[in-house]
Formats: sequence, C-alpha cells, structure tokens
Amino acid sequence: MANEWSAVVNTTTAKYLRGAADLTIRERIVFAMMNRRKRISYNHSGTEVKQQVKFALPEVEPYAGGAIDFEPSDKYRQLTLDWRGYKVKDTMTEKERLMNRGVPALINRYAQIMKDMRQSLEDQFGAEVFNDGGDNPDRLDGIETFMGTGTTADGDAIAQPSDTYGGLSTTLGGVAGTWSSDLSTYPNANAETDWPSGSGDTEYDFLSPRCMNFSSSSAWGTGASTWLANCERVIRKAILWTRLGTGKTNRTELCLLADDLYYDYMNKQEAKQRIIVPYKEVQDLGFDGAKQEGVSIVTEYGITPSRGYLWNMDKCELRCMYGQLFVPRGPERDIRTDSYLFLMGFFGNLVFQPKFFSKFLAYA
Repeated sequence: MANEWSAVVNTTTAKYLRGAADLTIRERIVFAMMNRRKRISYNHSGTEVKQQVKFALPEVEPYAGGAIDFEPSDKYRQLTLDWRGYKVKDTMTEKERLMNRGVPALINRYAQIMKDMRQSLEDQFGAEVFNDGGDNPDRLDGIETFMGTGTTADGDAIAQPSDTYGGLSTTLGGVAGTWSSDLSTYPNANAETDWPSGSGDTEYDFLSPRCMNFSSSSAWGTGASTWLANCERVIRKAILWTRLGTGKTNRTELCLLADDLYYDYMNKQEAKQRIIVPYKEVQDLGFDGAKQEGVSIVTEYGITPSRGYLWNMDKCELRCMYGQLFVPRGPERDIRTDSYLFLMGFFGNLVFQPKFFSKFLAYA
C-alpha cells in the first residue's frame, strides 16, 4: 500500500510541477519573452557556466601599398559563473497517509501543499532575475550582478560602470581600448571621455552597462531632478545610447520599471492626453504597458522601488541543468521520523552580455 501510494503521489507531483514551471514562465514578462525567443535552455552540465563574449574586432587599416603583415586577431573573452540552485521541501507522516487512504482523499489532502509550493516557486524564482549574484552567492546571477558603479556627480547623465562579472571588469577601458574626448561636458565627468556618445574601440566598453542617473538636475534640460520630470528624456537617451553602442540589430525592446516609476511615467502620458499604445509582443503575451521609441514600457513584481532597466532579450539566457525548469524528487520514506519526504528544485543560472542592458536610478 505504501509503495502504491508513493507511486501515485510521485506521478502526480511530476505532472503538477511541469505545469507549475510553465506557469512561472508565463506569468513573468521576462521569462515569458525569454521563452518565446528560445532563451531558456536545458540539460546543461560542466563544473561552471561559461560564455564566450566578443571582446574586439579585427583592426581596419588604411592601405598604403607594399607588403601586408598578417597576424591572428584576439576577438573573444570568456565569462565564468557558478551554477546556482533552489530547493522547496515538504513532508507527510505515515499517520497522515493512513488517515487519507484512497486516491481521492490523498490527492485532496496533498493538493493544498502543492499549491503552496507552486506559489512559493512563483514568488521567489520569478523575482530572481533582478538579483545581485555577487552579494548573494547562492542565488541567480541576475541583472544587478554587473550593475555596480563608481563615481557619479549631480551633473552626470550616466554613472561610471565599476563591477566584476564572470571574472572580468565592467569598468570603461578596464581591459583595453580608448574613447573620444571631444565634448565640452562629459556624460560622466570622472570617466573623462565622451562615452556613451562619441566613438572608440570595441574593447573599451565591451562589458559595460549604461547606468542612467535620472536625478541629475542639469543633464536632462528640465531643471528638475525627479523621475516624473525627466523620465521620457532619460529613457530616450538610454535607448539612443544603447542602439548607437551596440548596433541596430542588437536593439533593446523592453523597459522594466518598478511600480512607483511606472506609475509616474503613465501619469505623465495621461497628462498629455496621449493614447497609450502597448507593444504588440508584450500584448500578445497577455501583459499591459506603453510604448516609447519602439520599446515596451512595463512593470514587474520584484523590482526594487525607484529603479528600472532596459532589457535585451536576445542577450540573456537562462541555462537549466535539468531537462525542465523544476524537478521533483520523492516521496521517499524516512524511517527515523516515519514520514515521507518531498523535494523539488532547480539548478542553473542566468547569463548576460552586460553592454546590452541599462539601468535607471537616482545615482546623484
């Protein structure tokens, strides 16, 4: 009887968890779009998460005649991350099993526990895309993992990238390269270059995100330091800088705002009597939002208040070690406690190419 019971619950749990994983993906816009773009992959292995990123391009030289010297180009660097994992556990005693004998009673008894497990997975896992994996080494390496910054002054439109991601520096020119310095006012005074405007070597910012300082009272031409006053100009500039620095084919398509920033942004549109037109792909996935410069403006649960992000879905990937998102184990009999143990979990990690992502925050 006990073995039959275990087989029934094991089968039910496996089917339920497969559905729960799908639901987690569908109800989170980041996961929903990643799933649609086939940016969630399975059955990964190895001791670490490794990703090749293009570091540079072959140098172009003017031809002045004569012999041409050939040498191999150094175009790639490797990011190295750890695998991360999550576990949800539960138990049922032998006494409870005996009191709930019979398949109908059994399923009804355990259904609520499984719903609670699903709720826990949805609430926890869905918000992990915004996590800082450097400060939380047991959790996913979310977008905040590479968003650390250095010196930022009030007049700066952008913060200076200063972090480490996958073992490499995100600092401007931290690995190699130079950038132009022709502007009278630099986007970040401490960087002392035109970046992200101007031009320079691919190596200079190959791992540098764009961290927009929306609270500057002088950078945005409004004379104000609030998100409400500056939001449209900040988003517009971030989109412009991202597209100029990464190319039209690598354009961003999603702007994720914390609910307070989203509320102010939508109120500003309403004040202009502007018709809110949602982004079609977002609408097709069942989410609401607005659109600016071809980018969908939406909100998502789990974003820290007063911050937001520009997101490029084609430049991030969720790599799973299992063949599905969440995998159940058990029930297994624990003789010491005369109970049955249930365990479900995830192993994997997120991988980003940081230069294709931006952040909005009141840095100074």
